[in-house]
This record gives sequence, structure tokens and C-alpha cells, in this order.
Amino acid sequence: MPKVVDVELRRAELAAAVARVIARSGIEGASMRQVAAEAGWTTGTLVHYFSSKREMLQFTLHESLERRRAKRAGREILRPREAIHETLANALPISEEARLHWIVTVAFTAQAHNDKDLAATQRDAYRDFRMYLAGLLVDDDPTLEQNDASVEAERLIALVDGVALQALFDPDSWPPERQLQALDVGLGARV
Repeated sequence: MPKVVDVELRRAELAAAVARVIARSGIEGASMRQVAAEAGWTTGTLVHYFSSKREMLQFTLHESLERRRAKRAGREILRPREAIHETLANALPISEEARLHWIVTVAFTAQAHNDKDLAATQRDAYRDFRMYLAGLLVDDDPTLEQNDASVEAERLIALVDGVALQALFDPDSWPPERQLQALDVGLGARV
């Protein structure tokens, strides 16, 4: 009897291998051959799941973004202020998983300059994040107008992005504790 394979699980495993290759060698180094080797597979097996490098890379970006979104689950039981802090803290590269997500994101950001599909994916992810965070801000302060909440969400996302980039390039100066301190300062009275 043939073995039943969970295709989506296999694709997710491959996306994790792609992310590790990107972290080591950049997008240019994420060839089908390198990814197959990282996953412990043959290139022939890999093409059963992705027809091209582009499809594999796009899936990897989507998978990385979906893993970040999935971390929002369960926050509805937190007080809005706690949910805001947890959401932004989880956006920082304070764990190996989050650091890998940031490395993949930065690599794809460079590629998005010349790729309208990648640019749209990242634009939409930021819009979704902004809307989610703005909703939490309104929950925390119901007198806050939606437009003001969006502006505040943009400010907080810019803070997190700035801290994250510095932490990626200077991890010794930006350990997780300092990243979280910068977040707390940026949140000010919201903490």
C-alpha cells in the first residue's frame, strides 16, 4: 500500500529548509539543489512540491508570514494593553524563530524591489498587521478614532522594524532584553 503524504506538511517542511538556506546563503543561494540538500531530499523529489524556484520562494515568504500571524491566536483573552505589548514583542527578533523570520523578510524585501508579486505580498502583510494593531489600540482606548489608531499603529510598527533591523545587524548591542526595553519606552504609557 502506498504511503500517504501530507503535501501541505511537506511544503511547510521545505519552506523551513528554504528559510535556513536563505539565512546562510541569501536568496541567490537558495537553489532547488541547495534546498533539497538542506531538507535531505533529492531535487527530483523537491519538484513534486514546487515546480520552480520562484514558486518555492513565494511559498516560503507566505509560510513565514502565516507563522507570524498564527502567533496572534489566543490574544483575545488578554487585556488589550497586554495584547499590544505581546504582539509587538513577538514581532522582534528575540528568538531564533523570529530572527529567521526577519532574515527571510529582509532578503525578500530586497527582491521585492523588482518583483511586483513579492512587493504586493509584503505590502499586504504590513497592511494586515497595521489593521490588527490598530484594532487592539481602539480596544485599549475606545475614544481613539480609527485613523488615529492607524497612525499610532504605523509608529509602533516603525519602532519595531527599526529595533529589529539594528538587532539583526548588531546582535551583541541589541540582545532581546534591550529590544524589549526599547519597545517598552516606545509604548510609553500604554505599557
